[in-house]
Amino acid sequence: MMVFDHVDLRVADVARCKPFYDAFLRAYGFRAKTQPDGAQLYYRLEDRAVREVIVVSEEPGHRANATRLAFTAPTPSEVDRIAAIARDAGAHAYEPPGACPEYTESYYASFFEDPDGNRLEVVCRT
Repeated sequence: MMVFDHVDLRVADVARCKPFYDAFLRAYGFRAKTQPDGAQLYYRLEDRAVREVIVVSEEPGHRANATRLAFTAPTPSEVDRIAAIARDAGAHAYEPPGACPEYTESYYASFFEDPDGNRLEVVCRT
């Protein structure tokens, strides 16, 4: 059972954030589609059906806050790979992948922000 249907992620400038999300979400198998209002719809297909959706919508007055969206990875090496894609795509406040024993003994993650300062993470719990 899926827990989330979609995430509506706000940014101040979609055009500035689009290259980052195109690269980062492609690493998870998402496809991109520009909406009539300029928002970017990212969707992942499984068995020819849409499974996850992330919409990056423009809200000119948007200000990032302390909310963090964490993406899972099946292995620490996948955390490394996806975090490198985010870094190379222009992630801000990039923290390289590493163990986070303060959370749990098996927590391995990388923390970063999108170009608008929204906090993101890639994590593996082995």
